[in-house]
Amino acid sequence: MAKIIKLDDRLSNMIAAGEVVTRPASALKELLENAIDAKSSQIEIHLKGNGLDEIKVIDNGVGMDKEDIHLAFLRHATSKIKNEYDLSHIKSLGFRGEAIPAIASVSKMTIASKTIDSLPYEVTYEGGKLSSEHPSPINIGTAVTVSELFYNVPARLKYIKSPQLELSYMLEVCDEMMLSNPNIAFLVTHDGKTLRQSYGDSNYEHLFSSVYGTEVAQNLISYESKQEDIKITSYLIKPVITRSKKNDIVILVNNRTIKNYLLINSVIEGYHTHLMVSRYPIALIRIELDTSLVDVNVHPQKREIKFSNEYLIANLIRDNIRNAFSSKPLTIPDVLKSEEKYVKVSGFEYLMETVNEPTLPLFEESYEPSKPQTQKLEEMDYIGSYAGTYLLFQNTNGLYLIDQHAAAERIRYEKIYKRLGDLKIDKKQLLTPISYQFKPSEATILGQNLSLIESYGLTFEMFGDYIFLLRTLPSWLEEKDLDYMVYGLIEQLRDYQKIDLSKLRDQLAKDISCKGAIKANKALSLDEVNHLFLGLQDCENPYYCPHGRPVVIKFTQYEIEKLFKRIV
Repeated sequence: MAKIIKLDDRLSNMIAAGEVVTRPASALKELLENAIDAKSSQIEIHLKGNGLDEIKVIDNGVGMDKEDIHLAFLRHATSKIKNEYDLSHIKSLGFRGEAIPAIASVSKMTIASKTIDSLPYEVTYEGGKLSSEHPSPINIGTAVTVSELFYNVPARLKYIKSPQLELSYMLEVCDEMMLSNPNIAFLVTHDGKTLRQSYGDSNYEHLFSSVYGTEVAQNLISYESKQEDIKITSYLIKPVITRSKKNDIVILVNNRTIKNYLLINSVIEGYHTHLMVSRYPIALIRIELDTSLVDVNVHPQKREIKFSNEYLIANLIRDNIRNAFSSKPLTIPDVLKSEEKYVKVSGFEYLMETVNEPTLPLFEESYEPSKPQTQKLEEMDYIGSYAGTYLLFQNTNGLYLIDQHAAAERIRYEKIYKRLGDLKIDKKQLLTPISYQFKPSEATILGQNLSLIESYGLTFEMFGDYIFLLRTLPSWLEEKDLDYMVYGLIEQLRDYQKIDLSKLRDQLAKDISCKGAIKANKALSLDEVNHLFLGLQDCENPYYCPHGRPVVIKFTQYEIEKLFKRIV
């Protein structure tokens, strides 16, 4: 007697729901994707009881007739694709035909809809079984109601420990959908209270204001770049406002929100030295490319996709963001208006007091600033110092504090980075080869790329199992910085399948500039202060040190007078 049986459709849908509908937010995401695919211009999301009692999505899209509503509850029934060609050229957000039957199998779900040519109709399923159907008073479009989610899956309900946390996840989904569809007007309510609203006017400043608030929107800059058939548009919040987590980095590929570790890291790298350690930006990256180069049929939740040119896109994103900040320079942060209180950082965490080595001089006798046409740091007068670390300046716009260590570090960084970047890859021979023993994975990468690594000045020779001898190194590189370059090359080859020498030199410039910069609590003469200020004026980015800490902060005269109650 056969032991293998074919599961009935209801049980199959409940199994599928374990992957498709992991929490209320994932159910909401599927419903919103269907509403967007229906060519809606207005979408309403009404939540009750943190989404556990009811999720209702109403759109004004093309709608469905009676027959299509019934078909929508069947597994793998979809209007999005019809053949293999469509599967490899997916333009819609949904296409698998799993979401509605999966959600219906673990909830009480009602779909009411009307097309321009059909009568309005409503169908209700409970736990995957047809419960009722009848005509319904509804305008053109679709209204989907999901209530008592997971009522028949007690284990899933126990997994949900905090209803408030589930609401925050659902709002994240709403935010992503709003940001990815600026042409659609969204309304989000919870227990009758409006939480989010956008107007579908395709204005990103209005959109960021709706999602993050006015102060964030005021710090928005955008930049567009294109290479061959890949178009990247970045909407970036200046680093005066940052986050402690990466959640506010949104990546869109052909209007689909995705999670991709490599691309998210490329955004962080694009911000370069503008970010403090362990702080992350608010950014929206739109990527448009040929649908045939993307495979979205990787996971039922459609959050993960596969690219044929992932590393190229990561590099394009990084360059796009760096060009955005180059073309639209930052300004001095007004500390009294910033989102977070300014925290004093002494600079000692970046210093090694015990290191006593020859360094490049901060002030060279022949130094003359290049007088850029657009001066990024306005003129101001030196009036004193505070705590032996902060230089005080003033002008008609207010009071300025300059961290002398961070300022010297920025000046040295830009000079050293340029000096290293101008050098050719000249090698110097080591009298005694340096032996390296790598991990198996590292040795494999190195062995496969010996000629490429040699082109950057490092000549390795295999000596044994996972052991290599280094015989030459670049003439500009000191032996004390050698390990960083060696392991940095291997890391780049592993993550990007290419070598970015400028990135390596960037880190070396940071290390060298920090060790030789003026330390905190060191008294400066007036000539040294003037030289420091002139050097800072000549910097490409005088506002942040290479590690992302602020160099200059500003107190406006208006804000100071408010503190002293001269202005009410």
